[in-house]
Amino acid sequence: MPKLRYTYQTIEFDTMDIHVKTLKDKQQYDDKCDLNPTLGISSANWSLFGVIWPSAIILANLMDDYDIKDKRILEVGCGIALSSLVLNHRHANITTTDFNPEVEVFLEENTRINEGIKIPFECANWANADDTLGKFDLIIASDILYEKFHLEDLSRFLN
Repeated sequence: MPKLRYTYQTIEFDTMDIHVKTLKDKQQYDDKCDLNPTLGISSANWSLFGVIWPSAIILANLMDDYDIKDKRILEVGCGIALSSLVLNHRHANITTTDFNPEVEVFLEENTRINEGIKIPFECANWANADDTLGKFDLIIASDILYEKFHLEDLSRFLN
C-alpha cells in the first residue's frame, strides 16, 4: 500500500492566515477504503476532498467578512473545510459535513494547527434522510456537484 503524501500551506486573508494540511495531489487513494466497500467512495473520487479547489478559496474569502452574528452555519461537502476554518477563527457557529469520513481527520488536524475550537462534523450521505443536523440560517458549499444524480440527492438533503 503506497503511503499517502501531504503538503502544508498557508492561505492568506485580509484579517488572518489559515494553515492547512492537504493531500499532496489528487492522484492518491487510501487502500483502507477497499476494506469497507459500503462507503461507496471510488478510487477516482476518494482524494477530491483532500485538496483546496479555487472555488473554496473564493468562498473562504467571502466568509472572511460575512455577517455571521447570530447565525448557525452549515458547510456542505466541506472537504478541507477552508471556509469553516475561516469562520471558526471568527468564532462562528459552524458545522461541517462531507461524505468522506477521512475529512474529519483532516478537519481535526487543521483546526488544531490553527488553534481553533473543535468544529462539529457529520459524515453525511445526501441520499440518506436520517441526519440529525437540524436547521441552519446559512448553508455554504463550493464545488460539490460531480455527478448528475448529486443534484437531486443534495436537494433532498438540504430540504
